[in-house]
Amino acid sequence: MEKLSNIEIEKIIKELKENGKYKEYQDMIHDDYEEHQVVYKLDTDEIIALAYKNNTIPFKMQEYYDWHEMNLLVEEELD
Repeated sequence: MEKLSNIEIEKIIKELKENGKYKEYQDMIHDDYEEHQVVYKLDTDEIIALAYKNNTIPFKMQEYYDWHEMNLLVEEELD
């Protein structure tokens, strides 16, 4: 998945806010963190826009996971 320009991100986010899907994607990202401790390298809007454009969900976009941060969270939990 290629990175999007800021203009593309803004356009997609505007469309998602208009059709009510933005909150749905935000909730998915929140659940990813709460349930699976997934941390993304990109900001929320960019992850949402990429997922929507590529017809997928954020959780399936493993190439955008911040594995270092996720490992730190797991280590904290184990201590």
